[in-house]
Amino acid sequence: MVHAIDNGNDASIEPVKLFTPSAATRMLPLIRRIVVDITRLNESIEAQRDQLAGVDSIDSISDDVHYRDELTDMRASLADDELTLARCVAELTSLGVSIHHPIDGSVDFPAIMNRRPVHLCWSPGEESVSHWHEMQSESKSEPRARQKIDPTKFGVESLN
Repeated sequence: MVHAIDNGNDASIEPVKLFTPSAATRMLPLIRRIVVDITRLNESIEAQRDQLAGVDSIDSISDDVHYRDELTDMRASLADDELTLARCVAELTSLGVSIHHPIDGSVDFPAIMNRRPVHLCWSPGEESVSHWHEMQSESKSEPRARQKIDPTKFGVESLN
């Protein structure tokens, strides 16, 4: 059996950015603005999809020449919003942050606590990043067991 040896020179693999509670909290002004856009876009996309599904289920409308331009515009608007949403999520990802799915506005910051990987988590309406949960590799739709952060688990920097 042949095993590849990683010489650490692969420039395409970016290291995971790790956060402390205070570093994550300092990022919240920017994160909040992005999350507002993401949740607004997600709600709009869901409404547009529901509207199009309703229209598409009525054969007389979806086949009618008189409605064709309007339906084309609706689909184009939906595609634009989906692209903008993907860009907003990519912006969060570039900051090292991930959005919860299904989208509820909550985000995760990767961290190390007691030498194990965890996620620090923040939800809209919270003033700071003050909770954490275990990393989950299973279904992202399962509820996360949030726990209050103990600052002593992250070292001196987290007390700032």
